Amino acid sequence: SWEDYFKLRRSRRIRERISSIPTTIAGVGLSSAYFASLEVDPTLTYFGMDPLLVYGAGVVASGFGGFLVGPLFGNGLWSLFNRNLANKINIRDRQFYERIKKHRSDPSLNSFRNPVPDFYGEKIKSVSDYRSWLRKQREHRRKATF
Repeated sequence: SWEDYFKLRRSRRIRERISSIPTTIAGVGLSSAYFASLEVDPTLTYFGMDPLLVYGAGVVASGFGGFLVGPLFGNGLWSLFNRNLANKINIRDRQFYERIKKHRSDPSLNSFRNPVPDFYGEKIKSVSDYRSWLRKQREHRRKATF
């Protein structure tokens, strides 16, 4: 059912977000260990900046990369532990996004006074949220055409 789909979708998203924490920590930790092992020569510059600033930017960048990789890792783990449901969820995802594409308002009707509400349906967490989303899309279409 759609309610079960939304519950499973929510659990998958939570796992994706939670998995960003260890991957971020791993990215920062590994890059910190690497940069800590390097010798710092204060007479050299990288990109015209002090080496410590470049190393710090590298640590931040690798932490951000770990943060971005986290949801991919979490989705893979969720699919691994829920093998029997993963295929069904993927089919439901396709059906859901087809419905979203079919019923969403035309983005060319977008304006500052009338922005498109939740274009991809990311905030939909239940059937009642979906119905509310449909009402908002119809209202957006109505406001834009008059």
